[in-house]
Amino acid sequence: MLNEILMSSEQIKIDILQIPKEIDLNISSKVDINQLISKAREEEKKKNKLNYIFLSIAGSIILSVGLILSL
Repeated sequence: MLNEILMSSEQIKIDILQIPKEIDLNISSKVDINQLISKAREEEKKKNKLNYIFLSIAGSIILSVGLILSL
């Protein structure tokens, strides 16, 4: 009886560790280069916008400190 319990628990462990063999066939194998380029351009625009915001904040801080020190 103890052997049966051990065998069944080993079987459960092995079943859990097995890699699923089913492959999702709904995934498209084609890649549209235009979509990839447009996504890259959108990300670049977001980065540029964020960089301009940080640059303007840093510039305004430097200008403010310069005005305060000149008084």
